[in-house]
Amino acid sequence: MSAKLQTLRGMLPLLLGVILLAPPLAATPPALAADDAAHSQAVVTVSGMACPFCAYGLKKHLIALPGVKDVHVDLGKSQVTIEFTGGSHASDAQIQQAVRDAGFTPGEITWQAAGALLVITEKRRNLAFGS
Repeated sequence: MSAKLQTLRGMLPLLLGVILLAPPLAATPPALAADDAAHSQAVVTVSGMACPFCAYGLKKHLIALPGVKDVHVDLGKSQVTIEFTGGSHASDAQIQQAVRDAGFTPGEITWQAAGALLVITEKRRNLAFGS
């Protein structure tokens, strides 16, 4: 056996140990940044919306609520998604009153973290592809 082959053969257990003990890449989802965790969304079911003018009037009332970053009206689903920024946001009662003030009937309000899945997915993609 040549000297080089004997050296490589002697290093094999060391290389296997390094490979086996190395932590797996992206084994756990990365933690969300503080700004990402602070954002939240309220999805509100609204009755009585029929046209783009309805959507515009409702959006105008909702955008004036405290902490609102953006409002998206989906006429087809009769839903409004209100995105809040920061730690403070409007209460359910304030949202319902704004919907009533716009001339519509508020329904169920569902709260969720804004874009949390998107942030985790994007960070995993960056880890996997080195972007």
